Amino acid sequence: MNYRHLFFLLFLLELTSAFTTAAGGASEFPVPPPAPNRLFYIQRSNDANTVIYEANVTAGRQLNAEDPVHVYWIRYAEQGQRESLSMFQWKMAYGYKHKPLAQSDNSFEIHLNAFKKRPIWVDLHQGKPVALTTINGRKACLRKVFVQLDSDSGLLPKVEYIELFGTDPGAGTPVYERIRV
Repeated sequence: MNYRHLFFLLFLLELTSAFTTAAGGASEFPVPPPAPNRLFYIQRSNDANTVIYEANVTAGRQLNAEDPVHVYWIRYAEQGQRESLSMFQWKMAYGYKHKPLAQSDNSFEIHLNAFKKRPIWVDLHQGKPVALTTINGRKACLRKVFVQLDSDSGLLPKVEYIELFGTDPGAGTPVYERIRV
């Protein structure tokens, strides 16, 4: 099987998983178990599979400068196994580009490939990894992203809206924003 056939097959598998629409909203999805380096996670309305973003922390408690965030699936719709992203998933949606922040030697600005206009700042705060972004006009610790897909949009599912869930870094109170796409 040549590379083009393999890529096409992976693409078809991705499309097929997008057509199984789960009922309900973000509150009906499984919550991933806590992890010390967890930054945030993304869930989509089409199934319970969850994309996890964890800080890639070195033995010296620094963020890995070449790969500061480790991204992977928890496949809840299958057996709950952990799985790497495919190249297609990384490039088209869940991967990111990053650059170091000038004012710090160990903080990074990342932009998710599917939503480049909202930066996420990854840092270690009191030794604990955090992902900060703007939620509803305020700087907040990002905890969860929910993507509502339009199940009637044909071959390529369209995003209806994105919900951002976080906490105010000072007060610890919940912060929420729904973005219509």
